[in-house]
Amino acid sequence: LSSGSARQPTDPGYHNVSGYDKGTFNIPIQPPFGFPKESPLCGFASSGEPHDAAGIELTLRAPQNAHGFSFDFNFYSYEWPSFVCTTYNDFFVANLEPFPAMQLDGNISFDSQGNPVSVNNGFFDVCQVKGCNTCPGGTGELAGTGMGTTGGGTVWLTTTAPVVPGEIMQIEFMVFDVSDQILDSLTILDNFQWSIDPSSVGTHSG
Repeated sequence: LSSGSARQPTDPGYHNVSGYDKGTFNIPIQPPFGFPKESPLCGFASSGEPHDAAGIELTLRAPQNAHGFSFDFNFYSYEWPSFVCTTYNDFFVANLEPFPAMQLDGNISFDSQGNPVSVNNGFFDVCQVKGCNTCPGGTGELAGTGMGTTGGGTVWLTTTAPVVPGEIMQIEFMVFDVSDQILDSLTILDNFQWSIDPSSVGTHSG
């Protein structure tokens, strides 16, 4: 899913991730409930309106022996690190309904500090070393993304969440630009699995 053209630089139809406009800047986009959401560590930085969204919504019935599910993803953004804690805060959202217990919204992907997966999250380890960021993930996973020298990404992450056996649930995966229609972001999704073991909401690497 991409707020740009979801192509490698060598693919037909590729648009540079530094500035592709899908033409939806003036078309209202309904983000998931509670979004755009501010990152707790960014003080008074306020996110703007969403643009250039791409998403998919799935309606699933959990197996009778399932108590949870998981999926893998990674997130890349051309906004990082230049626009950390600014109004230009692109997002990846995994929105689950019914909402998980004790949550005020349905987002189930966030870092250990409660930051949603956005330009401001704590998972950006795949990058060129800049400033105080040591980039432990190196740059290998940026190959073929168009973000080899500018921008960054996460390593593969796994999100887990609980489910009631036999219930019907909806999960929406969405990526969108915030405050502008350029400097694109994308996520890759893989490996959706049901679990017979009880699961809690959380996202982790490895």
